[in-house]
Amino acid sequence: MAATAQATLAAAIIEKQSVAGESESLGSTIAARNNKLIEDAVRGARTKAEIARAVVEAAQEKLTAAIASHAQHGGRLVELLRLRDAEDLAAAETQLRSATERHAALPVPERDVTKDEVNAAKKIEAGVRLELDAIERELQRAHGALEQVGGAVARERLRDATEAFELAQRQERDIEADYEAWKLLLDQMKQADAAQASNLGQALAPAIAGRFQVLTQRRYDAVQLSAQLGTEGVVVGGAARPPSRLSVGTREQLSTLYRLSLAEYLQTTLVLDDQLVQSDDSRMDWFRALLNEKAHIFQIIVFTCRPGDYLAATSMVPNGSRIHEDTGNGFLRAIDLGQALGQHRQSVT
Repeated sequence: MAATAQATLAAAIIEKQSVAGESESLGSTIAARNNKLIEDAVRGARTKAEIARAVVEAAQEKLTAAIASHAQHGGRLVELLRLRDAEDLAAAETQLRSATERHAALPVPERDVTKDEVNAAKKIEAGVRLELDAIERELQRAHGALEQVGGAVARERLRDATEAFELAQRQERDIEADYEAWKLLLDQMKQADAAQASNLGQALAPAIAGRFQVLTQRRYDAVQLSAQLGTEGVVVGGAARPPSRLSVGTREQLSTLYRLSLAEYLQTTLVLDDQLVQSDDSRMDWFRALLNEKAHIFQIIVFTCRPGDYLAATSMVPNGSRIHEDTGNGFLRAIDLGQALGQHRQSVT
């Protein structure tokens, strides 16, 4: 047993030595690996430190530049504050309002001018300036030539110019005298015309108003005429109304009465061109009778495409070859212009 134990002990010692050798080998391997890892970590740390140092230096430079810029802007701000305190804000606001008002008062252009138009205008301006320069050169040459003229010639020219000037002054005085005379004559003629118109208005107003009352069955009291024979209004119930308040037909009827009264007063020919197209049958009957009555006093010519409004059935031109019909004891003649023109064309062809 002792031998066995010794053999076991010897084997254990050998195994221990083997294990110790392997342990030393493993320790060397581990130490080598740890050293490599430490070296790699140190190199990485140094690299990061270099990068961080560069970043810090760049940040330091930016900080220095920012401090300098801040100081510069601070000084500029102090200068601007000093200038602002030195400015008169009330006066500046007054000038601003004045400039704004002048700008608002400027006329607004009808359209925007194009660049081509501006260039064309500049070319025209350049051409005009060239012409002006040429004229100025001509004037300078003329002045130089004038300075070279002898004294006798200059005195003679001065005498001629003086005589021409005195003649022009006399002519101007004569023209002024003629102008004043014509102006006085014109003023007197205007006064006479106004007085005549006023008298004529006063003479025609009663006749127009009377016939207008009969026509409208006394719906209107009177007619107001101006000095220039214009209708100022009609009186209804004691109050004047403007003519625009009347209907179109009533205004046409009043205008026709005005023309009839004026033609009768002046004993002249009256021409009507379908003046009563807006009148009803009853008022057309009244006007037909009035026109027939006044046709015995002065000539009345009526152009119409509705002859039945102005003529009785017996006064109409019958269908056929006749172009006119005389009635009313020779005071009324109806002419068919269509028939007359047709016959004229036939005779020409």
